[in-house]
Amino acid sequence: MAKLAAVPGRSRSQQILLIGREHWDHDGYDPNARRVFRRALQCKTPALGRRFYVSENEEREFCNTCKSLVACTSCGHWATTQWQRQRECALPDGRYLSITFTMPKTLWPLFAANSRLCRKLAEIAARVIGSYARVRKGAEVGVIPVRQTFNGKLEFNPHVHTLVTAGDLRTAGRHGPSSIFFDPYELRGSWQRLVIVLLRGALEAGQLKFTMPRDEVEHLLQEEEKRTWYSTHVQADEKEHFLRYGGRYVRRPPFAAQRILNIADGFVRFWYKDKQTHQRETVRCTVEEFIDRWAQHIPERYRHAVSYFGLIAPRRWAQVAAAVFTLMGTKQRPRPKRLPWAVAIQELGGPNPLADYKGRPMKFVRHIAPVAT
Repeated sequence: MAKLAAVPGRSRSQQILLIGREHWDHDGYDPNARRVFRRALQCKTPALGRRFYVSENEEREFCNTCKSLVACTSCGHWATTQWQRQRECALPDGRYLSITFTMPKTLWPLFAANSRLCRKLAEIAARVIGSYARVRKGAEVGVIPVRQTFNGKLEFNPHVHTLVTAGDLRTAGRHGPSSIFFDPYELRGSWQRLVIVLLRGALEAGQLKFTMPRDEVEHLLQEEEKRTWYSTHVQADEKEHFLRYGGRYVRRPPFAAQRILNIADGFVRFWYKDKQTHQRETVRCTVEEFIDRWAQHIPERYRHAVSYFGLIAPRRWAQVAAAVFTLMGTKQRPRPKRLPWAVAIQELGGPNPLADYKGRPMKFVRHIAPVAT
């Protein structure tokens, strides 16, 4: 296997950004992606400032991190851990379902070119689930949709993963709430209809961006309205499992560092798992193409990655949380405190960075201003 590009002290994602810097670091590139990439390159360097710690035996400087979740694997992993701890305590233990909504490949380019419409997919998925529960069961459920825009090959593949409370709290008895059954075929039909309505409404209003002729877009929507989409996937799930799965997509880059096999001669080789054959496949692309695939999955600044609907919507949950925990027979837990960075490193298996070589604690002294690079 070829060796990675020799850039001391740099992660694999940073190496790719350094090699392809001329491709993305200019005014003509997507400004949002450029801002994120530049900050990720500065992670743990003097360009973001430093903190100075001392003890009786030693002095140390620690460079600040970039906090760029979608471009830095280190910061993304840390943010994922914090989000999972908070959600595990906020949500009650009980029955949950994982429901996944997908769409045909022919519609991917339309949502890739229309980020505003793509952001509405999570709301549509929550509306489909909430309406089904109210109409079929006369109950209200909580929905956490996580919109995902990529697949293993980093292609733009918009779909929505949702965590749904599966207990009907109105019928709670000695054995707890009864389960709510969701018909995947009926959910799929509602999802298909609303996605087509979303695209057709934008087309008629002149707000849909597309590269093909308009009549081809209209024909495409008519064909997709008639055909049968893939069945919506419904399965029982545990809260902890979904949070681990969803956290990988909303608080981390769209690829894991260990999936990158090698970076050499201007090419990147990485593997993904084919869901049909369940085998590992290898993708080889240029550094520039890899960066472009990566950039299309970077969310716009200040956009929330996770939304909450129905019973667990923020305003609604503040009113009913105590009653829900009581009906579920569990205690409401306080919001966990944010882990100090030194404690988090130890929990991940590393040594205590604030202990000197004799094991004695080090104390913070001062901040050191960023150094221009």
